Amino acid sequence: MIEIDGGAGEGGGQCVRTALTLSALTNTPIRIFNIRAKRDKPGLRPQHLMAARAVRSIARGILEGAEEESSEISYTPSGIIGGKYDFNIGTAGSAVLVAQTILPLLLSTSKPSEVKIIGGTHNPKAPSYDYFERVFLPALGYMGCEVESEMRRAGYYPSGGGEIRLKVKPSKPKPTDYWIRVPFPATQVIISLANLPMPIAIREKKIFVHNNINRVYVREEECRDPGNAILAWRGFVGFQVMGEKGKPSEKVGEECFNGIKDEGDVDVDHRLADQLLIYAALAGKTSYTTSRVSSHTATSINIIGKFLQRKFSIGGTTIRVD
Repeated sequence: MIEIDGGAGEGGGQCVRTALTLSALTNTPIRIFNIRAKRDKPGLRPQHLMAARAVRSIARGILEGAEEESSEISYTPSGIIGGKYDFNIGTAGSAVLVAQTILPLLLSTSKPSEVKIIGGTHNPKAPSYDYFERVFLPALGYMGCEVESEMRRAGYYPSGGGEIRLKVKPSKPKPTDYWIRVPFPATQVIISLANLPMPIAIREKKIFVHNNINRVYVREEECRDPGNAILAWRGFVGFQVMGEKGKPSEKVGEECFNGIKDEGDVDVDHRLADQLLIYAALAGKTSYTTSRVSSHTATSINIIGKFLQRKFSIGGTTIRVD
């Protein structure tokens, strides 16, 4: 059994998700303690709990301690099985984070899988569905993984209720040393608006148009709660911002524009750099440059090293695995 201090390093939910995924992939029992010890509300929250139970559903075995606010869980997997799965977080917790937890498992099976996940699709502290669809999944596709996705319904805080669907074909990530660079003029923007006045999106759009970014799309959504989100992306580089009550639309737009600008001319943005670590480790001999190396990176590399015999190296803002 591998024991993992969930409060070490970055100390958030990513530690739990990464450890559970690798436990199932390597058929290794784990015990995670001090879960999310550094957060304002420590322990398992609904989205982490659903991620744990989703791994248990797909990789079978024994999961103990999986309750809301629990600070310790243990898991002994018994074999990954592809097929049809339905998961309902029950809150606005991120459906995308649950999807990212189980995707490596479903890619490793011997038959195609279909998954429905109900929860939040646009969350301030998680990848939005737009980012998942337009940045994360294309990057996986570039590495050889075959995944299709669809958002049937958007879900914002506080009640969620969004629905995403996945179709996953068995496919393994391949070593990737060269990444396609997309020049700055190719930047695109999608503005999501739910149960809010259209002038909000118009004011946000003007920020990008005034900065010579004209491929700006506005999508109106019908869902339970009002919400607003912006994603700007080019190739495998993206930046998202959530609108907030009392925050001027112009400021939301400017924050997103400045964010995608600051990512610079790199292979992948700094958040995607973290999200691809498991796939890079599974593939071997993969490298990419990013805008900056976050604390999440060091935490994930440490956890991955407990399960997989891979050598990671970081030179400036280039991450490499051999």
